[in-house]
Amino acid sequence: MVFRIQELLGKRHSAWSLAAITCVVAPAVLACSTMALGPAGSRVIAYSYDTSATGAGYVFVNPQGGTRTSIMEDSTARWPTEHGSVTFNQMGFGMPTAGMNTEGLFVSLMWNDDAAFPAAKSTDILNELELIQLLLDRATSVEEAVTLAREVSVQAMVPIHYFVADATGATAALTPTRDGMTAHLGRDMPVPALTNSDYDDLLAGLATFDGFGGSKPLPVSKAHERSSLNRFVLAAHATHSGSTDAFAALEDVENDQTRWQIVASPTEQIIQFTLTDTTSQGRIVMGDIDFSCRDSVTGLNLETAHMTGDTLDFTQPSTAEMTDVLSNVLAGFADTIGMPLEWAGPIVKAQMGSFTCPD
Repeated sequence: MVFRIQELLGKRHSAWSLAAITCVVAPAVLACSTMALGPAGSRVIAYSYDTSATGAGYVFVNPQGGTRTSIMEDSTARWPTEHGSVTFNQMGFGMPTAGMNTEGLFVSLMWNDDAAFPAAKSTDILNELELIQLLLDRATSVEEAVTLAREVSVQAMVPIHYFVADATGATAALTPTRDGMTAHLGRDMPVPALTNSDYDDLLAGLATFDGFGGSKPLPVSKAHERSSLNRFVLAAHATHSGSTDAFAALEDVENDQTRWQIVASPTEQIIQFTLTDTTSQGRIVMGDIDFSCRDSVTGLNLETAHMTGDTLDFTQPSTAEMTDVLSNVLAGFADTIGMPLEWAGPIVKAQMGSFTCPD
C-alpha cells in the first residue's frame, strides 16, 4: 500500500497501513470494545478506544454535499458526501476510528487477528479508515453499509473488523475475509457487541459462562483480564440486562490503555465522550452543527480541548497544527510501527485536498 503522497514526498515509499497505528497496533497491547444498549428503537452505542501510545487526535465535522477522494496512490476512488458526520480521528481528516452521521449510522473499528481483506477488485481503492468515512458519507442504514462495504476495494496490511449500528437499532459485525466482506446482522447477531475476535468465536466463548448456557462465573468488572472474550462477556451482560447506562458499561471494560470513551445516540443525534485523565464530558448535538459544504476543515483538538458543559471549541485547525498532532501520534507509535515522522506533513496535505465542494 502506498498513499497518494508520492509527489509531496518527492520519492516512492514502502507500503503502510493507516489503521495499523490507531486502534490496531498489536492485539497484545490494546483492547477496544463496542456495544449497543437499550431497546432497539432507542439504543445507545458505547465505544472504548484503547491504545497504549496516545489519545491525541481530533473530533472532526464532516460536511455534506461535497466530493471525497481517496489519498491512496493510483486510486480512482471518488464518492459524494451525501450525509454530514462527526468523527473521532487519530490519523487526521477523512480517516476515522469511529463516528456517526446525520442519519444515525454509527461505525467503529477493532482489531481481529482472523480478518483478512480480499484482493482489490478495481482501482477504486480505499484504506481501512477511509472505508469508515465512506460508509458515513453514503449509508443511512446497516443494510446499506453492508452493501457498500462489500462493493468497495480496501487495501490493508493489518486485520481489523467493524461494528455498525443505525437509528432503527439494527447492528452488524463486518469482517473482511479473503472471499469478501462477511456480515453478522439481524438474527445472526444476537448480542449487539464486538471486541477483538471473530463474532462466531465470541458467541461460542460466551456460551461457556453462567447466564449464557455455561457455568463459568462472569469476569469481574474493572479487575478482569483485558482479553477479547472477557470484555465481550461483560458487554453481553450489559446488553442483556437492559442497562442503558453506557458510561457505566464502558467502565466495566476499561483498562489502563483506555483513551476515549464515546457514547452515541443515533435516534437523539447526540454524542457524548470522555477523555483519559479528565473529569469533564463533551456533548455534541448533531442538530446544532452546520454541515453545509465548505472546503475548510472544522475540528476539536483532543489534546487541548476545553469542555465546559455543552460548549466545545470547534475551530478551523491549521495545516501546521494538524501536522504537529499527527507527528505526536507517529512518535507515540515509533517503536511499534516506525512510520517516519516526516510523513506527517505530506499525509495532512493529502487529507486536506481529499475533500472538495462544488464550484
